[in-house]
This record gives sequence, C-alpha cells and structure tokens, in this order.
Amino acid sequence: SQQPVSVGIEGTGAAFRHYSGGIFDGECGTDLHHAVTIVGYGVSKEGTKYWVVKNSWGQTWGEDGYMRIKRDVDAPQGMCGLAMLAFYPLA
Repeated sequence: SQQPVSVGIEGTGAAFRHYSGGIFDGECGTDLHHAVTIVGYGVSKEGTKYWVVKNSWGQTWGEDGYMRIKRDVDAPQGMCGLAMLAFYPLA
C-alpha cells in the first residue's frame, strides 16, 4: 500500500495516444503493448473514480505526463487492461 504500481496497458489506440486531459474512458483494448505506473487515485466532483497514471511519453502528453483513467469499470481486466499485469515493490 501507498507505493507505485507498474502495470501493462493497451496504449496504441488513438484516444489513448492523443489524450490531453480529463478522466479517460475512451476506446481501448486489452493487448498490453505499453507500461505505465499507477501513482495514485481519486474521485471527481461528479463521483467518477479514477487512477492517476504516470506515462513515459513526456510532459507534453496528457496532463503534464500523467493521465486520470477511470477505475471500478465493469470489466475485470480494468480500463485498457491495466488490471491484467501489475508489479509492485516488496521492500
């Protein structure tokens, strides 16, 4: 708990690649072609739960290099497959 989690994610779709802000809930699959780090979570004013994700594509992508991606979706694999392959430090 209270540590970053590295996850695989489907990051090849246009909606993901061109994300510029807001809580992402766009079209994406579950073919894990990319890795990101979950660094936090939150809830919007409207009640939408999201993960805070750090990407490696630089500060010009997303929200200064970060993405808010919808969590607690109906799919067990998570949004864009991010619940399928996760790694976290043990020490």
